[in-house]
Amino acid sequence: MRLVSRGAATALSAALMLSACSNGGGEPKIVADTSRPSEISADTVSKAEAEGEVVVYTNSPDELWDALIPKFKKAYPGIKISPVSLNGPELVQRLRSEQKSGAATADLVIDSSPSTLFDLADTLEARDSVFDADLPDYANPRPGVYAISADPSIIVYNKAAVGDNPPESLADVAAMADDKPGKLATYDIDSENGYAQMWTFAEQRGDAWTLYDQLAPATRYELNGGSMTQKIAQGEYVAGYFQSGLVRGLLKPGGLDSIVGWSYEKDGTTVVPRYSAVVQGAAHPSAAALLQDYLLSAPGQTVACSSGLTAVRDDVADTCGDFAVKTVVDEVGQDNILMVPLEETMRTEKPDFVARLEKARGK
Repeated sequence: MRLVSRGAATALSAALMLSACSNGGGEPKIVADTSRPSEISADTVSKAEAEGEVVVYTNSPDELWDALIPKFKKAYPGIKISPVSLNGPELVQRLRSEQKSGAATADLVIDSSPSTLFDLADTLEARDSVFDADLPDYANPRPGVYAISADPSIIVYNKAAVGDNPPESLADVAAMADDKPGKLATYDIDSENGYAQMWTFAEQRGDAWTLYDQLAPATRYELNGGSMTQKIAQGEYVAGYFQSGLVRGLLKPGGLDSIVGWSYEKDGTTVVPRYSAVVQGAAHPSAAALLQDYLLSAPGQTVACSSGLTAVRDDVADTCGDFAVKTVVDEVGQDNILMVPLEETMRTEKPDFVARLEKARGK
């Protein structure tokens, strides 16, 4: 089996976001439109520039912002984006603590964890975006809450290990379980995104627990997606399922496409929205509203997809290629798109779900 060095695997992880501007299929580099969206009013821009800054609390990786901010600055050089990277529970705790004490806090929240939106529901501004009519229904599940991207899950696999039969569905991965004990990987149930994907698949696929019962004993569970990708490249794992779609953009630029492959889960591709919302009482409300609207605009969506996110707007699919939800729909079919919903039921059912999964794992 051909293995990648540990140094190369670490570089792979670091390049996760920045290399997403060139997808794994060898298509041309995504060229972002860095112009100002005409739909955002001059008055909004003037007020945002007077504020000068927008503070964003987010679970998006720093590499995303490193790629996105310079492009945003071309459109709005007078507005500084100040991202603060926090996981969901930390984000909620910090924001609420700062609000209670009267300290400066976030202007905008961007997070892919449903629980973050549940826990902050009473602190978020119920505003309307000027781009409401241009967005799919799932992108605006609650007033003021908008998905700036929606990233699909994928299967990632070691090409040498799977040979001429790469897995193209969760059923294909499950069929490998008996022969590959301990060689499969997915997100730990304590990972909000991991649980959200498993729960969504189970809600929409009647055979989900048959597959989970096969997969669970052969699967090792991890909290870090980059670590799983590294271990697949090194051969420690044969395949990973419910993996981040961000991986699609890193393989060819990193020289790893001959070692590691990927496919959509064609029996049900879960898609995780990355939500944004303006915080009530924000110190920079106009700048926060402008950034949210910008990321929902056609130019902003090309900036997002060229930075590694998957665009929600259909009208940028030609520019964004694999990094557009419409392209994923065209690939797997609408019936196989399983959008992770913003539903409280997901949280209330977690204890029973966890208990059933632990039983399937033999614990």
